[in-house]
Amino acid sequence: MSKKNVQWLYEELPGLVSRGVLPKEAAEQLRQHYGEPGTPGGTAKRWAIVLFSILGAALIGGGIILLLAHNWEELSRPVRAAISVAPLAGAAVLGAWLLWTGRTSTAWREGVGTFQTIGIGVAISLIAQTYNLGGRFDEFMLTWSLLALPVAYLLGATLPGILYLVGITVWTGSVLHGSAERLLYFPLLGLALPYLWWTSRANRYHPRPVLFAWVLAITVCIGTGIALDRMVGRLAAWPVLFAGLFGLLFLVGARWWGVAMAAWQRPLQNVGALGAVGLALVLSFGDGWSHSRWGWEEIQMWRAVAELAAVAVFPVAAIALWVRSWTRRAWSEVMIGAVPALAVIGWAAAMRNAEMIGAVLFNLYLFALGMGTLVIGLRERRLGTVNAGMAVLAAVILCRFFDSDLGFVVRGVAFIVIGVGFLATNLVLLRWKGAAK
Repeated sequence: MSKKNVQWLYEELPGLVSRGVLPKEAAEQLRQHYGEPGTPGGTAKRWAIVLFSILGAALIGGGIILLLAHNWEELSRPVRAAISVAPLAGAAVLGAWLLWTGRTSTAWREGVGTFQTIGIGVAISLIAQTYNLGGRFDEFMLTWSLLALPVAYLLGATLPGILYLVGITVWTGSVLHGSAERLLYFPLLGLALPYLWWTSRANRYHPRPVLFAWVLAITVCIGTGIALDRMVGRLAAWPVLFAGLFGLLFLVGARWWGVAMAAWQRPLQNVGALGAVGLALVLSFGDGWSHSRWGWEEIQMWRAVAELAAVAVFPVAAIALWVRSWTRRAWSEVMIGAVPALAVIGWAAAMRNAEMIGAVLFNLYLFALGMGTLVIGLRERRLGTVNAGMAVLAAVILCRFFDSDLGFVVRGVAFIVIGVGFLATNLVLLRWKGAAK
């Protein structure tokens, strides 16, 4: 099959799976059979060119900054201003040339986009320093980020979009005045979401949208926590917030990148699953719930209502998708997607001074998750799935040993048993795979 036909097939697979025309397993087998469009060597060569173009643009920008720093104080203000704007003007001319000639080379667009983004930051900082305009760091980051985002849309360059996501996250953390201003993080985040949809139209499994989604998933977890934590003071309902956020990321990713061939092509699923399991381990300790209660003698009613309204968005959306996973019998989604519902139950119990209910609930959940993942891996003879299930079980057991008064001998024996279990299971699966060949 030609590269063009393989590309068309990959674009059709998600729709066929979502409509029930093709099972997800069959779609994964098709992707494994045909592989990535084009030869592996050609793909590696193309991305090496892209990376070198980005690195070259960054080095040029850094070299220009160093050259400008030499004898900078001896130059007049108009000369400084002209030099400050010159890199940005040059990058803008290159960008206009790309658009005029219709060049679609990823290396050109990423390199010029990176150069232009650096030029924006250099121009803003040097002009402000030259004319003593003052200003705060958060204002600089917000201005730089907002000016960099159009570069991503105009040139179709991913790195300026990534820098925008990082920039608004840094801005959210650097705002020191007016806590409500941090909530602007969410509309700012919304400005970048169309770029993900735009770059995913042709092939959502292409490295460009996948890389953007990786940064999006990581920064949204950081930015959301910072923005909401300062809205009404201390965020007491943090277990519900992060459980809903991690569950939502995982479930959305399972629907959008559900037939990915490689693990790196599942950005939202991986971030959501790791976050959900990590949060579940934290909440399996009773002490984790003791810091999630409101002090009723201190908190005001309007603050409680505002916090619940802001926090509830993520778990409500995640639970809605989770119910849909039950109806589709997507058991892997059901297992990870259960974290938001369990967090709501545990937090409600913690508010009634029953922290151990949440701890016991998450201990049972982690045990069921580990056993379920292990059974699925053994049934399908997938070594990675088996190791994931055993890793969850081992993490639960280790947490409980560190949380108890058992002696070192008992703990040491338990560690040895867990390690032997890992090695024996992997050995059996490797023999199964060898026999299957």
